[in-house]
Amino acid sequence: MLVAFPIALLALTPVWDGLAWAGVLKDGRTTAYYTEAAGLLAAALAAIPGFADLIKIPQAETANARTTLIHAGLALTMLSLFGIAFALRGGAAGSPGALVLGLEAAGALCLAVTGWFGGELVFRRGVGVETKPPA
Repeated sequence: MLVAFPIALLALTPVWDGLAWAGVLKDGRTTAYYTEAAGLLAAALAAIPGFADLIKIPQAETANARTTLIHAGLALTMLSLFGIAFALRGGAAGSPGALVLGLEAAGALCLAVTGWFGGELVFRRGVGVETKPPA
């Protein structure tokens, strides 16, 4: 269940930066920096079993394959948005501007849609789920 970590970490990144930008949370930008770094690392690790599940989908299951490719494409887009924001933020002591906040907000929106497709794959279609026969 690796996906819970990047979801939580990356979803909180624009919150910390927004609170810091608004002057509500003094150390919000530092928290956001480390939250974003950890989220990107966790997402890279979560992509490994995701890719393994992708290549195990039988070619005959076109609907599952199509949904999986949409999920993967959105996940890569989301990682790109957060990665660019991370590169532009100027380190832990940097003060992120409107562009970084916009990229993070877009990344969080993309994360929500990616999560919906991931839930569709796992909970409705059973992709990547091993079922045990009744005992």
